[in-house]
Amino acid sequence: MAKEAGDILDEKEKEEAPFDVAVIGYGPVGVTLAALLGRAGLRVGVFEKSREIFAQPRAVGFDHDAMRIFQRIGVADQLAPHIAPFSDGEYFGVGGRLIRRVRRIPPPYPLTWDPNYTCDQPGMEAVLRGAVARFANVRVYLGEELTAMEDDGIRVRLALRDATGTTRRRAARYVVACDGASSPVRRMLGIAFDSMQYDEPWVVVDVRVEDEHLAKLPATNVQYCQPEQPCTFITCPGNHRRWEFMMERGAPTEGALSEERLWQLLSRWLKPGQAKIWRASAYQFHALIARDWRRGRVLLAGDAAHQTPPFLGQGMCQGLRDTVNLAWKLDLVVRGKAPDALLDSYTEERRPHVVETTRMAKEIGQLISERDPERARLRDERIYADNGGEAPTVLRQDMIPGLSAGLIAIGTPKAGKVFPQPMVKSDTDDSLRLLDDLAEPCARLVICSDGDTPLADAAGTNTLIAAARAQSMLVQVLRATGAIPPRIDGVAFVQEKDGLLHDWFAAAPCRGALVRPDHYVFGGFNTVAEAVALVQAYSAGIANQTKASEYRS
Repeated sequence: MAKEAGDILDEKEKEEAPFDVAVIGYGPVGVTLAALLGRAGLRVGVFEKSREIFAQPRAVGFDHDAMRIFQRIGVADQLAPHIAPFSDGEYFGVGGRLIRRVRRIPPPYPLTWDPNYTCDQPGMEAVLRGAVARFANVRVYLGEELTAMEDDGIRVRLALRDATGTTRRRAARYVVACDGASSPVRRMLGIAFDSMQYDEPWVVVDVRVEDEHLAKLPATNVQYCQPEQPCTFITCPGNHRRWEFMMERGAPTEGALSEERLWQLLSRWLKPGQAKIWRASAYQFHALIARDWRRGRVLLAGDAAHQTPPFLGQGMCQGLRDTVNLAWKLDLVVRGKAPDALLDSYTEERRPHVVETTRMAKEIGQLISERDPERARLRDERIYADNGGEAPTVLRQDMIPGLSAGLIAIGTPKAGKVFPQPMVKSDTDDSLRLLDDLAEPCARLVICSDGDTPLADAAGTNTLIAAARAQSMLVQVLRATGAIPPRIDGVAFVQEKDGLLHDWFAAAPCRGALVRPDHYVFGGFNTVAEAVALVQAYSAGIANQTKASEYRS
């Protein structure tokens, strides 16, 4: 596959035993993937050209899907000093008129975790690296830069150069490039981006505000959709605040990041002496999607595969969703429990999801970015006219789509949706715990039933349990009230705290769901026969992706 002159990859006798997976890049996406694969027991090599964590903030937010991944890794509680719940948002148009509110979904929260968080990225990365360090099966090589690679169809051979100029050879059965927007791996593979036609210059300014001046700043996140200076304000943990200022296209960049210019931009809110500028960077906010996320045994993840404008707060989240999609599939393939073709479903599932999320982020960016005063005034009037003369309220999580293709039973209830996670009590422990913590990552049949048998059909239930166990699936039966019935071999009974899942099933409507290891619903069902059919379809999909993609209810 990709080679560079001067790098010799055919001295195979000098290579060490191959890793199961090589992760290129050790930012938030790379470290999360390494932790997930390490927890699965795979032999992982991580290669990062920098020796230290980047000490300044870049991403400042993530959502509850990401927190659920951190829960799986085992660091959710350790992140507490570095995160804070994300505040609601307000959009102000011409003349300071409120034109939109963005609110969090009301409790009980579907994953129990707060729907959105702000974060201190360097502190968060340090916690995640600490988690990786617990896995003896993960080896991390800092200060090693990939210079060449070759996919021979069995493994990928890598050439890596350290700070002394020494080149070392490694090999891995699969490689995942988490090496950022400028991804050397993507360039080596010759994979192009498709543009979604958003390319605007912005300046991002991170500020540490003196305590006595915090109260004068907005308590919420704000989008200033004002033609004289489109701007975003974000409240971050502690006294960290971020401003993002849109710049004029074609304006000279010289002096754009000078102290004088930055304080001019900040003068609406703060004066010198009231805060310290922590970091300022000029960006082109892009909407770009790689055309192909896989070439042979090499896959792209995170910014290497997609770049989204920050207006929906999904930049880092998109990459983290990539990791949890890849981790369980790589585990099955490496262990010989699924064919290599299963990895084709990664692009099939993730690319449409990223395209849709990026489209929404782009639309928000265009709403904010209008520089023509008359068009901005008409925009505000249209928003009010479309919403009965009032500023609309949007729920942030309602804007995040589910899966629309791939390994899901299209046409069945809740297929492609994220499965909720309530607090529950199990039949073996009376303490409240998060539902995911009762099981290792695996496919699950979750059945909502208050009867003594999961689907009120003892014979059919036995057939279903046998079918699930044959595929190494866990069967969890959810009860809202009443005593937990006698133990049934192969079934875990749980009782939820607040009825969240019962309401979710009732709204579908369905009685149960087959849930994938990454918490997306393969499909919902109401009868034993439907459940058995889903188990069989899921098994067929793991063995041969096209069969599951073509499954319909």
